[in-house]
Amino acid sequence: MPEFRFKLVLGKFPVVRVSSTHFVLQLGGTTQGTFSYPDHADIRNGDLLTLYTEVLLEQPKGTA
Repeated sequence: MPEFRFKLVLGKFPVVRVSSTHFVLQLGGTTQGTFSYPDHADIRNGDLLTLYTEVLLEQPKGTA
């Protein structure tokens, strides 16, 4: 039985700080998130990035 995944978009957030290995997103109010990134990624202050996760979809329920 195959598993299906759904991309759940959590929001678009601005990059507020970039270092050589990490960037910081302003998630709302005073909440920030720090994320690492590979050296070949082109991330700059002011970029608007999409934060998302993937969740499994429930098996469709049959109508009997």
